[in-house]
Amino acid sequence: QGLKCSRKGISTSRMTTRQTSPPHESPSPQRKDQDSKMENVLYKISQINSTLQGVATDVSSIKEVVTDLKNPVSAIQKRLDEAEGRISNMEDVTSKLVGDGERHDKRLEVMWNRTEDLENRSRRNNVRMIGLKEGLEAGGMIKCVYKILSEGLGIDPDEEFEIERAHRAFTPRPDADRPPRIVLIKFLCSSAREKVLQAAREKGMIEWDGCRISFFPDMSRELARRRWEFTAPRMMLRSVNVKYTLSYPASLRFTWQGKNRVFTSSADAEQFIKEHYGPHCLV
Repeated sequence: QGLKCSRKGISTSRMTTRQTSPPHESPSPQRKDQDSKMENVLYKISQINSTLQGVATDVSSIKEVVTDLKNPVSAIQKRLDEAEGRISNMEDVTSKLVGDGERHDKRLEVMWNRTEDLENRSRRNNVRMIGLKEGLEAGGMIKCVYKILSEGLGIDPDEEFEIERAHRAFTPRPDADRPPRIVLIKFLCSSAREKVLQAAREKGMIEWDGCRISFFPDMSRELARRRWEFTAPRMMLRSVNVKYTLSYPASLRFTWQGKNRVFTSSADAEQFIKEHYGPHCLV
């Protein structure tokens, strides 16, 4: 009976407990929504944390690379500074060389002009004779020249016309169907040269022993080219009956409206003649 009573008491207490405990309630929709948002936030925080860890790893790698690059960059900067210094020095040296080169060019031009002038002055007593057939000087070139002066130009070859030497150009003898070599004549007096050239200009073409002979002043090739450049202006002046002089070394002189005009450039002379003498000039 005692056991029965105790069992009844336990069962009675259990029933009492069951009856007194509150019933189990299901979560509300608002609660579910908050839990879902919290889970999303935690998930995003987890993603951000993973991303930050990756960034930290990348930054660490970049730092290592930058540390490795510092030394090469410093070396490159040093070499650039050296290169800039060398380039600056080269520019200074080049500038100095250019200045020196210009001065040397001017000096060289002066020396060349002086050398050419000396060469042409050394030929101031020389005359070039063109047209004498090969072999006619068999008795001696000087005697042959005296005959041409006397018979061809009508000059009495006295002491003033003494010839120091006369010879043909030092080139191979041409064939019979080719023009003869020129003859170079050097007088002891420059006055004899001027008289010979003057007589040749007055007489024009000289006929002697079947030869058509001409006389020209002897000069360097460069000076001859410079004087030849005045051919067109001279022909233009000749076409309008204007007297001119081609002075030494190479300058064209003539008178225009009572004023003496001097040109050392053939282009300037030709332009001036065309502008002031008009279409009557012929070349």
